[in-house]
Amino acid sequence: MRLVFLLVTLLAGLSAGQAGDYSPRYVENGAFGPGELLEFSVEYGIVKAGTATLSVTGPEQREGLMAYRITANARSNPAFSAFFRVDDTNAALLDMVQLHTLMFSKSLQEGDYRNSEEVFFDQEAGTAYYPEEDDEDERLVEIPPHALDVLSCLYYARTLPLEVGEAYTLDCHTDNDNYPLQVTVLREERIRVPAGTFDCVLVQPELVGEGIFDQQGAILVWMTDDERHMPVLMRSAIVIGEIACLLESYTEGTVIPVDNPFGDE
Repeated sequence: MRLVFLLVTLLAGLSAGQAGDYSPRYVENGAFGPGELLEFSVEYGIVKAGTATLSVTGPEQREGLMAYRITANARSNPAFSAFFRVDDTNAALLDMVQLHTLMFSKSLQEGDYRNSEEVFFDQEAGTAYYPEEDDEDERLVEIPPHALDVLSCLYYARTLPLEVGEAYTLDCHTDNDNYPLQVTVLREERIRVPAGTFDCVLVQPELVGEGIFDQQGAILVWMTDDERHMPVLMRSAIVIGEIACLLESYTEGTVIPVDNPFGDE
């Protein structure tokens, strides 16, 4: 059960792009900024399995570029850990101007499973570099222009209009491959979670091809119907039962104004 992957793949409208046609872009972001902290209760059926957090810090510099650091943590609670312990951390550096990934890392501990990884994105070259990859063919992988890791997909999607009846596409790269998905905005709903009552838009991501995890049923995400598009409730069918993430508390971040360095391009 990948708790962080559930959080960050629930809202990713993606489609495979073509490497080699990169050109700079400017993405206006009024949705999130440093200081934002979202805390979720992760529930497996009627059982509270653990907690998860999404946070934004920075800005910090990477190779002359300014970036937000996005971090997702998931922890199982003591009772659930007795038979299946989860301790996952995913982090990404998201370029502040172009909102594409510069770096992604993960450290996963799920039952007996362990995995850690770092990936460095060279957006202009159209490649992702896996320094710890044993297979030379998998160490340097082509990526589509402005590719996003699986965590940054959620934050980029929050900057989109998310208008009812519309579908949105973008590009994700994870685990040495590019994955196509699509998200459709279904309707407006008012949702009550432990953090409060929110007017939301309901979105449904759907796999266009082979996906990050085996999709057993519909994935539904409720996001605030305002400029923040903050996720407040996420539900997904898994192999046995259903898993849900409910917002328990939140701290709003400070949106940092960023000028467009490319003019009208």
